[in-house]
Amino acid sequence: MTERHDQSRQFILQAMVSMAEADEALDDAETATICRIYEQVTAQAITAADVREEAEGRRTSETQLATELKAACSEIDKATKENIIRAAYLVLLADGRIAARERKKLKDFAAALKIPEIHYTMILEDLESWSR
Repeated sequence: MTERHDQSRQFILQAMVSMAEADEALDDAETATICRIYEQVTAQAITAADVREEAEGRRTSETQLATELKAACSEIDKATKENIIRAAYLVLLADGRIAARERKKLKDFAAALKIPEIHYTMILEDLESWSR
């Protein structure tokens, strides 16, 4: 697998973990959701231990994910950008509560990835109709 694909999968995982931790807690249900969504989006399986390891790494990192996404934006293809938003949004929906800071974080990801507002809205609307 190429380095670009590895980086894309890493960003998808980081976005999901970041979203799950937006409410300051990563519980077992969110971890299981992340594993399931990651496999659906990337066609690769990960374990709960992988998710916890990523979460620990994010806690000790001083770099914000939106900043990393912005820096790498030109190297990330459109499909991966959409998958980052989709995966993060599905995690956001997993606990049935949508906090303002979760919505803001998702919008920050979209802005960092230079996804136009109308396209961002379309991605979310497609997911909402799919999840019903």
